[in-house]
Amino acid sequence: MKLLIKTLYFIRKDILIWFSYRTQLVLGLLSGFVGIVQFGLIGKFIAQGNYFPLIERYGGDILAYFITGSVFMSYTNLALMTFKGVIQREQNMGTLEYILLSKTPLSQLFFFSFASSFLFTTMNITLIFLGLVYLFSVHITPNFLEALVVLFTVMLPLMGIGLLSASIVLITKKGDPVGWLYTTLSGLFSGIYFPVEILPDWIRPVSYLIPSTYGIDLLRRILMRGEHLSSVVKGLILLAATGLVLIPSGVIAFKKSFKQARSRGSLSWY
Repeated sequence: MKLLIKTLYFIRKDILIWFSYRTQLVLGLLSGFVGIVQFGLIGKFIAQGNYFPLIERYGGDILAYFITGSVFMSYTNLALMTFKGVIQREQNMGTLEYILLSKTPLSQLFFFSFASSFLFTTMNITLIFLGLVYLFSVHITPNFLEALVVLFTVMLPLMGIGLLSASIVLITKKGDPVGWLYTTLSGLFSGIYFPVEILPDWIRPVSYLIPSTYGIDLLRRILMRGEHLSSVVKGLILLAATGLVLIPSGVIAFKKSFKQARSRGSLSWY
């Protein structure tokens, strides 16, 4: 109960900060909407008079394919960026050591930041998503709660990678090869923007090593084909099991980096 109350206070704090910069808030929402509208128009243009056999297993709607990929990438960035963002923000303000000395441990700060970012991302994506479905008549099955279960499950391994990124940033302050590598590999090999079947046979197996490949497939099966969780349970178990490996690995790496930074006296450096 105490953790829940602190989480709600943290979310309230972020909401107050969010609404205190009203111009930035409005422009951010508009930029996100305009960007995905452009994405939608490109997809509609490509779809005219064309048939896409490689995405037929999802229903063949290229616009829905693009939009679900964009939504999935938003949550991917959330999982990868939140933890290292907390570290960089506190280092930049010179308050990291004070946070570590407070009654709120860094693990709780990570949790509060993630919960707040997840809430805001979901609200933003929901509004934009519904607007696009209405504007372009995209065929999407409204299994939104089941889609959130899929997104949360795929974020488990991604949070582990995010912790690995944070452990690197704790030492390097800015450079993050882990996050860069995963984002690059996801964009190229996971099927977010194009089917993995178009990749050359010799490099396609890389796709099956990336959690996002399975996550985006499950999300599209839920939203584009109307499947339910019962039909994707094997994929959910695989992602959850991967998370159970990557999250402890990220925690161990972060603790080692923390000890190294503290021994150097560089925790508050930026």
